[in-house]
Amino acid sequence: MRTRKAGVCAVFVAALSCSDRLSCGREATGSEAVGVPSLTASPYVIPAERRTIWKPGIPGGIPVRSGACATLDAAAYGNGTQDATAAIQAALTACPEGKVVSLSAGTFAITRTLLINKGIVLRGAGPRKTLLKSNGFNGAVVWIGPLWPHVRSSVDLAADGAKGATSITVANAQGFTRGTLAVIDELSDPDYVQWSAARSPPGDPSRGWFSRMDRPVGQMVEIASVSGNTITLTSPLHIAFRTARNAQLSLWDQPAVREAGLEDLRVYGGGNDNIVLALAAYSWVKNVESEQSTGSSIGINSSYRSVVRDSYFHHSPVLYPGGGAYGLSFAFASADNLVENNIFWHFNKVMVMRASGGGNVIGYNYFEDGFIGSTPLSYTQWMEVGMNASHMTCPHYELFEGNEAFNIDADNTWGNSVYITFFRNHATGKRRSFPDVDNRRAIGLMAGSWWYTFVGNVLGYPSMSAAPYSSFRYENSFPWDPQPVPMWQLGYDPEDWKKPADPRVLSTVIREGNYDYATNQVRWSDAPRELPASLYLSGKPAFFGDAPWPWVDSGAATKLHALPARVRFEAMNP
Repeated sequence: MRTRKAGVCAVFVAALSCSDRLSCGREATGSEAVGVPSLTASPYVIPAERRTIWKPGIPGGIPVRSGACATLDAAAYGNGTQDATAAIQAALTACPEGKVVSLSAGTFAITRTLLINKGIVLRGAGPRKTLLKSNGFNGAVVWIGPLWPHVRSSVDLAADGAKGATSITVANAQGFTRGTLAVIDELSDPDYVQWSAARSPPGDPSRGWFSRMDRPVGQMVEIASVSGNTITLTSPLHIAFRTARNAQLSLWDQPAVREAGLEDLRVYGGGNDNIVLALAAYSWVKNVESEQSTGSSIGINSSYRSVVRDSYFHHSPVLYPGGGAYGLSFAFASADNLVENNIFWHFNKVMVMRASGGGNVIGYNYFEDGFIGSTPLSYTQWMEVGMNASHMTCPHYELFEGNEAFNIDADNTWGNSVYITFFRNHATGKRRSFPDVDNRRAIGLMAGSWWYTFVGNVLGYPSMSAAPYSSFRYENSFPWDPQPVPMWQLGYDPEDWKKPADPRVLSTVIREGNYDYATNQVRWSDAPRELPASLYLSGKPAFFGDAPWPWVDSGAATKLHALPARVRFEAMNP
């Protein structure tokens, strides 16, 4: 496999056009790919092959909708004692595009999924005032998008789609029109896609759970224009799609829902997810509380440029591995979405990404208390995966910026993930509610986590305690030993602790400008560099108010300031 050293780049975030993945630095080592050596504090530049265009979400932000097409009063439905589902759904169905279905304060009993399948908003009086309460039926409480969309037809690419390209050529563009959402994908490439040999062998149905069968590398795209068999896209490709891997562009059997929203209410007790965005574009969930969900508290499936923000997701009644207790889930090629300024608390896995499509940004969220609630009680002592761009192969080119979590890791339960970037996050290495006895770490990468980039993160916290162990260390390596507690643990396989570290994890990881409280050092491969404030924002976000931003600053005397999402969490005194 060929390698290529990174060169100077004039901007920090830029797209790379490269149709041959094997020549795009996939085997670049940390020392080869850290940028151009300098004797001064020059700007640090992530190697081009590890970057994409991170401009997620709705251009211009979430629109402000006014004008109620219907107003429903909880008192008319017994304030939760009578089924309000039919009345709410009838109002949603009759509501014209661009309008709002308004719910009063009070409780609305829900007995089947509420479907928002056009560009309208369902809005309550506030998450502590308006409650949508499921009676425990086996379905999501609110579904934004067409119900259970499927791929209808596919066409082969006539030429490779290069990374960074905004146009592709297909064998036959008939049926593709401006504004249509489509999915581009390709067959698994064993050079970088790794399925679980035990759980997802060739031909196993699991290879089609969150993607088309054996096509886990995909991306949701929007068509800007069609000329002959050339299709122009509204966003660049985050990874290359190749004819050698039978790359295809596919249409869906239902049109996507655009500019639909859920705002200012609480959702409780979904039997198969609480809130789902599926084939949703430019849609949003804002100022919502979601609790007691089975499945995912919020699921983003086959969606494009949608936003989840300013919300609070917490608690599941089914706290064991197996898919019943996830906080945030990305799946089926979802691309260019933004999850920002939220709280995720008290789940088995606080988040997962399953065959996600790249360009997604997880920014300035607070993740806490991922755990296994099964018996025996000792299972709670296992520190679960925290911020996590994995759980089903093969998420790629996702950005985590400015978040706080008890750890960062990449689980390999069903497969791997590649080209993930963590920038200016805080990984505490400690859960707030549970004893961290087994597999405690601030940052880990399980086997198969390749081409990961960590820049400007802070690990641990001042005056941290290693109890029940005696001390901390910078890094754990084979043979794996939980004592002293490590800040870093790279390349391990939790299903086989006798296995040495994955050498490809070690050779492709980049670690630059990270500070840890075990050694009290900022570590660079050569000279210290300047870091930009953000990889996706042009300036300080409004939700920081007067608080310092960036709030994580590994090179400053004060490493950590206040994360607004955590400030909100603490104010609730949970």
